[in-house]
Amino acid sequence: MNLPSRGNVAVIITCYNEGPFIGAAVHSVLKQSAAEAIGDIIIADDGSDEDTLAVLRDIEHWDPRIKVIYGPGGNRQAAQRNMAVQDTDLPLVAFLDGDDLWEPGKLAAQLEVCRSDPTVGLVYTAFSNFSNDDASNARPANLVDITKAKDLALAYFLNDPPILPSTVLMRRELYVKSGGMDPTIHCFEETEFYLRVAPSTRFACLETPLVLKRNRLGSITGGRNDLLAFHAFVALKAAAANSDLLGKVPVRLAERARKLANQHFLAGEAQQARSASAFAVRLVPWKARNWLTWFLARLPAAAASVLQRTVFASRVEVNGRDSFS
Repeated sequence: MNLPSRGNVAVIITCYNEGPFIGAAVHSVLKQSAAEAIGDIIIADDGSDEDTLAVLRDIEHWDPRIKVIYGPGGNRQAAQRNMAVQDTDLPLVAFLDGDDLWEPGKLAAQLEVCRSDPTVGLVYTAFSNFSNDDASNARPANLVDITKAKDLALAYFLNDPPILPSTVLMRRELYVKSGGMDPTIHCFEETEFYLRVAPSTRFACLETPLVLKRNRLGSITGGRNDLLAFHAFVALKAAAANSDLLGKVPVRLAERARKLANQHFLAGEAQQARSASAFAVRLVPWKARNWLTWFLARLPAAAASVLQRTVFASRVEVNGRDSFS
């Protein structure tokens, strides 16, 4: 494929054992309506199995802009993204997880924002969730637009939209100057990054769902029981760098605990739901919705099952967060 000129966007795709999905992710990039703006497509692999490596070796030949960095394994996504960003000199970078998909107009819409307002350093979009391989069941997640807030860092700290990496287009200079994502953080590293860059730039938000987020795990913990510990670490790290956030740490953690309790409830994990909801109430006992979650988590199994099938049927979790308001 001969391109008339090199584009100004580097697409960074992270991959780990995502052989069944990575091809579709790359196709969603190549089929962008603004594909001519893409100069680099860098797939950062983190020591995948042989089946995935075979797929990647084939993908390398799909387009001259595609480059695969074959990592040794164990780096995790923050280090993968940092390495890939260092491998390009293009002024804009967009991230995509190896099992997610972009809608065809995603990049064009974000580029228009960047062109029209040079003060915006990061543009995120709404997204839809779908389970396993059936994108036809995709449902939009609730979107929180924090971009008009007077204190962007505080608004993000309290609301945590969430901003999925797969929805983000940002200026490479901002990423590099901030030091990139912290590779020592193994969960919610993107949250810590957004909190770190928020005081130095403006965010923009597109309300149209332009990303399809694949949810492959039946349990929100994915075998982890320490999600609240990671939330606490990220919150305290942010507060150590920005003292204005310190007094809001209990409020943030209570909201994280409440939403985790909701998701444990949906997954039928009653004990975890009760524990997380109790933690939320202890931290912030004056919020009625914390008590509501506490009450729901203690319903008999039969009543909980009815609520799961009716009231909460459309709620879907992403990376330890949910779409509950």
